[in-house]
Amino acid sequence: MNKPLCVIQAPVFNRSGYGDWATTIAKSLIRQDKYDLKILPTRWGNCQTKRFVEELNDPNDQVLFSKFLQKGLDKQPDLFIQVTIPNEFQKVGKYNIGMTAGIETTACAGEWIEGVNRMDLTIGLSNHVKKTFQDTKYKKKSENGKEEPIEVNKPMEVCFWGANTDIYKKTDIIEPNVDSALSKISEKYAFLFVGQWTHGGLFTDRKDIANLIKVFSETFKNVKPENRPCLVVKTNGVNFSKIDRDDTLKKIKKIQSLVGDNVPNIYLIHGELSPIEMNALFNHEKVKVHINFTHGEGFGHPILLSTLSGKPTVVSNWSGHLDFLNPKYAEFFEGTVKPIDPGSVNDWLIKESSWFYVSQSLASDKLKMLYNSLSKNILEDYEKLRIENEQKFSLQAMDVRLHEILNKYVPEFSVEQKIVLPKLKKIELPKLNKL
Repeated sequence: MNKPLCVIQAPVFNRSGYGDWATTIAKSLIRQDKYDLKILPTRWGNCQTKRFVEELNDPNDQVLFSKFLQKGLDKQPDLFIQVTIPNEFQKVGKYNIGMTAGIETTACAGEWIEGVNRMDLTIGLSNHVKKTFQDTKYKKKSENGKEEPIEVNKPMEVCFWGANTDIYKKTDIIEPNVDSALSKISEKYAFLFVGQWTHGGLFTDRKDIANLIKVFSETFKNVKPENRPCLVVKTNGVNFSKIDRDDTLKKIKKIQSLVGDNVPNIYLIHGELSPIEMNALFNHEKVKVHINFTHGEGFGHPILLSTLSGKPTVVSNWSGHLDFLNPKYAEFFEGTVKPIDPGSVNDWLIKESSWFYVSQSLASDKLKMLYNSLSKNILEDYEKLRIENEQKFSLQAMDVRLHEILNKYVPEFSVEQKIVLPKLKKIELPKLNKL
């Protein structure tokens, strides 16, 4: 049976957050099996391609690759889905959907609002994303000199990024590579941070990794080595090269030097881990608490994955990850929403916006509490959070939500039906006799 043509333009198989999300969305569309899906792969900044054809051993990845466009289209797509930042949104199909992780601050650029309004529908990753777009309003002078408002005037919906709970779950299975790396750690109590170190400035990165390292170092400075925890940082810059690793180590050492001598150990895990290895890292017996000082998240998928270990996940009390960190169970680093640092401003993070700053003194107190008196009640609460997130934020739950949105908004398209004529039977004519 012919199906409506759906083209998704997205960084599928790219080694980035957007790349992993786009790959998840494309697979969800295949599971829906409602459209003739074609994929137009794109790059994401300077991030590398995650997999090559000869490495596609997973049958689901092979199916995905078979959908890649090998040549141009000979007709307009019925449905066009674009996964990117909104200033790049373009109308290509009969019906057009933009999908975005939005912005991690309180406001976005006017070009992003205009991009949202070019599409028939925009799907954001979190309620924070939707609120930021709908709260951002500008005025723009038209050609006749009059001021015209720039604000969202097209529908917006929210669909979270689901976790593969077949992989990310509570387990005591040991992965050799992960266990080998952590066996070199003498401390029995490790805090774990996972996230990309993206910004060039030491203290202007969106994840605020430098301040996390600084506060951790100051908190446990001068504590006897046998009586203090360590911090494991799973991070990288734009790639997993040796140059990137060395640069990351230099930044960590520079921060520690600012604190002084006798600081706790900071360990770097640099390089790509498989999903199974990442889950083993989240669950490793030496990892007791997951922490993050992030200034803001469009969603925070790695944070969601860490909660599925059942261990405490303590994060900034603001932005996209609040969708899945139920305050009935979760602990937070408190702080305030203030204008972003001028050194953080770029084409996307605009100077008029604000984001969250963790209170360093309160964070220090929280770290001490988590290390010195991690109570049974806290552990029981995070087990409840694990169970809740396993049910509400799984891939299956994401499929239900995404397909529900598509069925609600995308119109029914007429499709060409192939007409199959019946086969003609051969008729034997009678032989005529000569008179």
